[in-house]
This record gives sequence, C-alpha cells and structure tokens, in this order.
Amino acid sequence: MTAATTDGLSALQAPRHARWEPRRAMHLSVARRRSAFVRGLRVALLALAAALAGWIVVQLALGAIPRGEAEAEIVSEDVRMTNPRFTGRDAAGAPFVVTADYAVRRRGDAAHLTELENPRLDYDMLETAAGVEGVLADSGLYDSLDRTLDLRANVNFRTRTGYVFVTENARLHLRDNRVEGTSPVMGEGPMGAISANSFEVRDGGDHVIFEGDVRTRIYNRRGETGGAQHDTPEGEN
Repeated sequence: MTAATTDGLSALQAPRHARWEPRRAMHLSVARRRSAFVRGLRVALLALAAALAGWIVVQLALGAIPRGEAEAEIVSEDVRMTNPRFTGRDAAGAPFVVTADYAVRRRGDAAHLTELENPRLDYDMLETAAGVEGVLADSGLYDSLDRTLDLRANVNFRTRTGYVFVTENARLHLRDNRVEGTSPVMGEGPMGAISANSFEVRDGGDHVIFEGDVRTRIYNRRGETGGAQHDTPEGEN
C-alpha cells in the first residue's frame, strides 16, 4: 500500500479519546442517580426517626396525666378475689391470718384497703363464738397498712379468756392486740353476762372495758344466775 493511501485511512479514523466519551458520560449519570438515591434514603430515615421520637414523647406525656379520683375508686370484677388470704404479725410477733369468702381490693391510693365477705381470723387473741365455719361477721374491711380489721353486721367472737361478744360493729387492731366497738354489745363469760353501749378488749382479752348503760348478771359456781342484776355506768373485767 502506498503512503498516500495510508494517510487517507488515518484521516478517516476518529481520534482515540473520542470513543471513551459516551462511556464516561454514562458512568457520571449512574453516579449522580446513586447519590440522589442515598440522599433520599437518608432523608426518609431521619423523618422516620423524628416521627418515632414524637410518638414516644406523646405516650410519655399521656402517661404522666393524673387520673381523676372517681376513676381511681372504680372497682370492677377484674379485682375480685376468691378465698383471699392476708398474713401478718402483731407488735409481739404473734402471727395472724385474715381470710374471707370473697374480697374486692380498692384501687389508686386506697389499694391497701380490701372489702371482705364473711371475714375470718386465725389469731391467738380471738376465735369465733358460734359463727358458721369461723365467720366473724357478714362483711369487713381489712387495712394492710394499719393492720386493722373492721367487722360489720352480725359480729361475733370469743376472747381467749372465754368471753363471747355479739355486736354490730367492731374494729380489731391486730398490731396492738386490741378490739374496740362503739355499738351496743352483749357479752357472756365464765363469771356472768354483761351488756353495754361500747366496749374495748385489751391485752388479748385479759382486760375488758365496758362503757355506757352497763348491765351485768353474775353467775354462781354452778353457772346459775346470782339473782341480782347490777346496773353500773361502766365496768371492767
């Protein structure tokens, strides 16, 4: 081939760098699209994180709002207990067990109070008098903080000294080993019978105090009445 022909072919061929221009432009376009996708994904993640943080703040704020007293006092069936059992000890360390057929625990600030149906008490100081299956009263209210048991309606119990009491209301101070009642009471023991407007049993039954229109009947050694009825303003056994 002649030199002239070779020079003509060389003139028809495109420069070497011209063949790389389209590929280089394509790489730049892909890089730009990838950068835009990464930026969009980053913005979406930041928005999601901000929304999640806002939801958490709202939930915390709603949880911090105090509920009304009326709602706190609502008692529903979901807190009703069958055969509840409460245990504790008095100041001397003697154990006691409070049980009942059913119980309903109050809510809110009164969660330490429990309404009892047919309450019973296993305690050295007291035992039931003639109640069926050891029932002390028709209903009661147990305070786990003060360790008190309020008995209501058909209250009956016997002290360890042998005195039987029947009344409508009584409060048992389990911490102090003491019982008090402000309703009329009828009592009967080894020495006789007594009635009064109020009473207090101290020291586990070793001392019994009656107040208000106190009436007593003394028994002789054979358990018969001693004849005379003694009316006193107050008395103590």
